[in-house]
Amino acid sequence: MLRVLTLNVSNPPAERAKGLLEWLWHQPDEVLVLTEVGKGPGSRLIAQVCRAAGYSVLASDPQDLGVLVVGRDVDIESAELPCPMVLPGRVCAVHPVGADPLLIVGVYGAASDPVRYSSKAQRERKREWLTAYDVWLREWLPTSGPSLMIGDLNLVDPQHDSTLRYVLAEETATYHALSEEHGLVDAYRAHHPDGDAISWVDHSGAGCRYDHAFASPDVVRRVTACDLDHEPRVAGLTDHSALRITLS
Repeated sequence: MLRVLTLNVSNPPAERAKGLLEWLWHQPDEVLVLTEVGKGPGSRLIAQVCRAAGYSVLASDPQDLGVLVVGRDVDIESAELPCPMVLPGRVCAVHPVGADPLLIVGVYGAASDPVRYSSKAQRERKREWLTAYDVWLREWLPTSGPSLMIGDLNLVDPQHDSTLRYVLAEETATYHALSEEHGLVDAYRAHHPDGDAISWVDHSGAGCRYDHAFASPDVVRRVTACDLDHEPRVAGLTDHSALRITLS
């Protein structure tokens, strides 16, 4: 069994990073995929503590914010993948060592606010990211073998589109293209076909499911559970819930 947990840690200051570490330490997961990791003291603390505990730690090289992957009861090694042409530091790809062949790709997608009207620059950056993201998937996915793409993709689950005013049309198209063009399966939706749970909430109480696990069909057959854990968000450690996927 392999459990992979993803959580957007929201570029934490040091004090909040301590709370995140305490919560993460009590989780059962073998692999942690942490997104919105920055270069500040909180993000550095998380990496330092995990390394001091003897865990395998690999990180993307972000211009601003990126991804940190931690192997706890399983070692991980870097996987050779091309980077997207836009925001290349938003991706971290790893292989668990000694396990069945599996490519785990942690992704932190570009954001635009679906609740309030984003700036023109933010919307344009997201559109540029979505275009580059699609091109990037076409480069490596067809030959990747068993794959799990997981993280805060910043793609609104279309189930929430009707309640949010400013979801980009390109964002919804990208979500659908992951399955219809790239052949991946939304593992959470496969296990919760009618679920309307949210994984991110803004200060007004509006939210959506931003955090995803998209798997190749051969990996989906191994998925025994894929669930949201709202505890870190409810506790105020971050504005995101965690997403855990369990593979046989």
